[in-house]
Amino acid sequence: GTLGSTMNSSQILEVMQTSGPASTGLTFIWMPQLFLEIPGGRIFAVLFFLALSFAAFSSLISMVELSSKTFIDVGISRKKSTFWICLGGFMFGVPSAMNLTVFANQDFVWGLGLLISGAFIAFVVIQSGATEFRIQNINISDGGTIRTGAWFDVLIKYIIPLEAIVLVGWWIYRSAFEFAPETWFNPLDPYSVATCLVQFGIVAGALLIFNKKIASMQV
Repeated sequence: GTLGSTMNSSQILEVMQTSGPASTGLTFIWMPQLFLEIPGGRIFAVLFFLALSFAAFSSLISMVELSSKTFIDVGISRKKSTFWICLGGFMFGVPSAMNLTVFANQDFVWGLGLLISGAFIAFVVIQSGATEFRIQNINISDGGTIRTGAWFDVLIKYIIPLEAIVLVGWWIYRSAFEFAPETWFNPLDPYSVATCLVQFGIVAGALLIFNKKIASMQV
């Protein structure tokens, strides 16, 4: 069906936001409805979902390449690295593909994880020296005319950490008081603070062990 003509904008927005986890309702329910209402909608629908597929595939390529490079750096062949990364990604993705609750949970948890990973990157740059990082890794003498100035140092050392604290704090607040106010301590609740902390802890522990193994292989 279509959205009722008697509904106001806020009601329509609420229906669109709650019709599926992680924008699945907007993408796979309401966008097709929109295309049905406009001239040439079927053509636009094909182009839209084709572009969406290309966007997903191109993002997947970069993620596989980055992960594979870690294995390649310790001497594993590209072919084997790519195979195991793709297989692992597929296996980890199956639960989300089969269950929308799992999908919503992973979208919720690792959406926050992206913020935290960005904060970690900024922390590493700060620890190694923002100015030195800028000079040695960004302003490489290659004849280019675009140079990053001292504003980069301020951004990395002050602005990004502040943004990370505010955004993570806002996320945790909403989880504890809006998404799962009664079960924020329950790691099995898909939108609780606890589910984020438990999954972050598991991954952090695995990465710590894996990092030590890589370090020993490079010695």
